[in-house]
Amino acid sequence: MKIIVLSITAYKEKDGIIEALSEQGVISFTIKGFYDPKNKFTALNNVVTIADVELSDSRYKYPLLKNYSIIQSPMKENSDLTYMGALMYLSDLTRKLVQDEEKEMIFKHLYAALISLKGAQEPWMILLIYMANICKATGYDFDVSGCVFCGKKKGIATFSFEDGGFVCQDCLEQERYEKPFNNEQMLLLRAAFMAGDYAHTHEYCSKENALTILNRFNIFFMENYGVSISALALLN
Repeated sequence: MKIIVLSITAYKEKDGIIEALSEQGVISFTIKGFYDPKNKFTALNNVVTIADVELSDSRYKYPLLKNYSIIQSPMKENSDLTYMGALMYLSDLTRKLVQDEEKEMIFKHLYAALISLKGAQEPWMILLIYMANICKATGYDFDVSGCVFCGKKKGIATFSFEDGGFVCQDCLEQERYEKPFNNEQMLLLRAAFMAGDYAHTHEYCSKENALTILNRFNIFFMENYGVSISALALLN
């Protein structure tokens, strides 16, 4: 079974409980002697590690880890603060915004994002695409294909969180005008929500544009989910 480690909790003196994301949703399992320096399972001691695990029934609350192989460790040579912040951002989005019953559908996205991130020179497009997929999985599939009111694809004036996507100049209520993003950022946002995979690139995907979008969506998450993605502090 392929899993992505979400959290690690100490249990008793040396045991550990792993909470992980799998294709079947969230699972938990026990590792006996996990905190013993000689334990053969210590390679799982990093959040967002991707592994293939074999579990067995036990007398404990959770099944026991019987065997495993690492598919990808999040650690790499010369890991910088941006890379570590990107890993934490992906983890934070998953843990804080996605309910357990929704996590089954997000496994393939987190798996693909982590694989892409480790080989990427810049994390920004990957983070934007994953953030967009989190929004979709949790019921906020913003319409960026055209105006949310008339469907017009030209003359887009703004992105409206309240209305659920792009609004054109003709449909815009001037007294309720807001423009959280400039034209480059709206094109980048459209690309992120419409991307088919995590290899997608965009000419306007600069650090400045990406962070403007991520920070504004963080305000949206606070207002609508009641949580803040603290890992953003490492990326700003």
